[in-house]
Order: sequence, then structure tokens, then C-alpha cells
Amino acid sequence: MDLIGHTFGQYRLARLIGRGGMAQVYQGVQANLDRDVAIKVIPARIERPSDHDSLNRFIAEARTLGRLPHPYVVPIFDFGVDSDWAYLIMEYITGGSLRDHLVAADQQNQRPRMPWALMILEQAALALDFAHQNHVVHRDVKPANMLLRHPYLMLLSDFGVATLLHDRTIERGQPQVVGTPQYMAPEQCRADARLDGRCDIYSLGVVLFQCAVGQLPFRGTQEEVMRQQVYEPTPRPTAIADQITPHVERIILTAMQKDPGRRYQRAADMAAELHAARVEMEVGQGGQIRQAQPEHRLASPTLPVSVAIGAPAGQAPAPAMHAQPATPPQEPRGAPSICFRCGAANPPGMRYCNFCRYDMAAHRTDNDHYLASNGRPLRCRLAFRTGPFARRALILHQDVTTIGRDTGNELMLPDETISRQHARLTFMGGQWVIEDIHSQNGVFVNNKRVRRALALAHRDLIRCGAVEMVFELVS
Repeated sequence: MDLIGHTFGQYRLARLIGRGGMAQVYQGVQANLDRDVAIKVIPARIERPSDHDSLNRFIAEARTLGRLPHPYVVPIFDFGVDSDWAYLIMEYITGGSLRDHLVAADQQNQRPRMPWALMILEQAALALDFAHQNHVVHRDVKPANMLLRHPYLMLLSDFGVATLLHDRTIERGQPQVVGTPQYMAPEQCRADARLDGRCDIYSLGVVLFQCAVGQLPFRGTQEEVMRQQVYEPTPRPTAIADQITPHVERIILTAMQKDPGRRYQRAADMAAELHAARVEMEVGQGGQIRQAQPEHRLASPTLPVSVAIGAPAGQAPAPAMHAQPATPPQEPRGAPSICFRCGAANPPGMRYCNFCRYDMAAHRTDNDHYLASNGRPLRCRLAFRTGPFARRALILHQDVTTIGRDTGNELMLPDETISRQHARLTFMGGQWVIEDIHSQNGVFVNNKRVRRALALAHRDLIRCGAVEMVFELVS
């Protein structure tokens, strides 16, 4: 049934953008805020037993998303049921999905540039770890469910088949297999299996295999693929495609172990390995840039060529939006490289700042599209009172910044009171939000411990472990 023009309260359905199973997804408009939204709907009338199951699953998806506020999970705005339809209101994502990029690459006999793919899958792993810590297994991790808000920010979507860890995955006497066979873990292919977060880790390994190799590890009919998932060994990626580093192959083979006990036991562990592999791939000795791969000439259906596939190291990607981003002035050849974040002077040709480890070649200023009242990009600054950056200030961009002790973080604080992964700052809708990512010594704002994601205000006092800093808005 075509629902274009139909309204659910303040939401009006404008355009059908997707369909699958019982659900339809529309681009819509929220009238009171005059903003685009995505509206997922299914029939609410119960005519068959399967209708009841679909409606219950849809309601469960809404509740699952409602309890997963995370920078890498698609946000839910509203949910409701009227006499005929149940509807779920979500953020309208315009950047397409990882699947779009893989399809476009395959059409040109190409593969996505690996550092970009590793970054996207690292974000997916962090989202999955958060879901698992909240007792939710996704069960349908695949490229189509990895949406891109902009080229550097992935949002995991479609928790419609997610299940609670403490519930039985399969009801006794009602065997069923839920998921997409090409990405399903071996235990998912057995209808009587208990599942936990390690099945999502396997699926993410399959996605990484597809990105690295350019094809899926197992192909055929649904039954053939499920049999291969259970019984056939995972093909070695380097035996199929070239330019795959040993580190990336090791991540794939570890994630795709048939025995869940031999995989990564937490998605956060896989995220750390993905990050390390990306840094290893992009950075050589002394912070020098490795030899750049040839640029792929691929017309992506959703993003510019240099963004969809990843620009060569040291080359600026195209802006993702129409706003004109502010970029730092280009230094003449041979001149010191001035770090945008901390202002330190570095030897010519350095990729990472010697003082704060900022990636000076990534052009993250391209993400700074939100303008302050003076017409300049709004940014935030952390003025440190204590810790390794005491009496210094660092500027952060309109994206995601993780704070922790080791090199797997955008902002590394080598202090014994800081956990390996301590806090995350995310720019969302014109403001920065901070959250604790399972630190040992906690995150505090104005001396109150952060228990859930918290929006920051100008001059808020932040404390991570024993490191104190003042949050400031600058433009």
C-alpha cells in the first residue's frame, strides 16, 4: 500500500525509499521542526499469526534502539502505533550505506581503499560492543546496515532481528534461522543454537573479508552458503587478492573462526585491532607517509570518488556537504608543518604531530560544516589544567574524538589514571556530547560522574581519571 502523503501526528510521509519483508521505509518531514526524517512502517492489523510476530519484532526493534544511545548507532526519534500502522521515526541518513560503495566498487572491478574501510568497520565494532554490553545481539550485521551520515561516520542500523543476550535466541519447538546467510556465523546457521555477541564479530569479519578481497568468502544458494559457513574453512584472503597486509588477514581469520571461543571475545578488542591495522597501513617509520595507493576512479552512487573509496594518503577528500569548510593554510615546501590542533611546529613532511599526535594529513577540517553566529566553523577546545597537556589547549573538530591511554585513540593521554579507552566526544546537532566508554576511574563533568551520554556547555569542567580540562566553544 502506498502511504505517500499519509501523516502520523506531526510526521508526513513524502517518498518511499526502501522496502523489505513487512516493512516499508519512507523519507518524511517532521512538521514542527521542519526536518527530514526516516519513517519505517509495518501493518499493525493482526490477520495471521506471522503478523503478530512481525509486529512484536518491530516493537522490540524500537525498544532496542531506544536503549542504545551511541554515536555509531542510528538514533530513534519517536515510535507509535495507530489503528492500521506501527511506525518508527529515525534520523534520515543521506550518505548511503557501505553496501552502496561495495556494489559501485565491484562494478568497476575495484575495492574500497583499505584504511577507509578499516575506519568504518572500527566504528561498527565499537557500536556492537556497546550493544553487547547492553545485552543486545544484532544478528544481522552486513554492509547494507552500515549507514554513512558523512564519509567518516558510520551509523549501525536495522536492529529488527536483534535479541537480548539473556533470552533464548530460538524458542523451543519453533526452530528458525534469522539473518543473512552470507554474513551469518556458523552457530547462527543452526536453528537450536544459543547466540551471543561473538556471532556479530564473525559477521563483521565477513564484511572485512568482502572489503579486502572484493568478494564474499562463501557463495551459492542459501542452503549451500549456510553449509559452507558451518563446515568449510575460511579462505585465506591473500590467496585470492593482493595488497592485503598480514595484519588485516589476521583480523579476518580471527574474527571468522568457526569456534566462537577462538574469535575476539569482545567487539572492542576487534575495534582496537582494526584501528592498529589502519595506523600501521597509513604511517611508516617516524610518522612518514607510506607510498600512496593509486587513486581508484570510481563513480560512487552516494559519495565523491575520493571519499567513497578513500583519497590517497596526504590528499584531501572532497567535502561531504555544500558548506565551504575552513582549511588551514598550505605551508611552502620545506617549511615546518604547523599542527592545527595544538599549534606545535613539526619537521617538514611529518604526518602525525610530534606533540599531540594529530593526523595533519587527514584534513578533518572538512568535517566542520556547522557555522557559529560569526559565520566561522564552530569548534571546541580542551584547555588542560593537569596531565600530559597541562597548560596547553587542543582544538577538536565536528566529529568523533576518542580519549584514552594508548595509540588506538584520536586523543592519547599517556597517564596512569586514564584507561586504554576512556571517553568519547561526539559532535551531534550543533553540540558536543561526552560519554564514558567503560573507563576504570570514570568521567566527571562539573564534579558529577557521567553515567550516560551528556551534552556539554561552554566552560564545563571535565575530569578523566586525574586529568582535568575545561571545555570551551570557539570559532
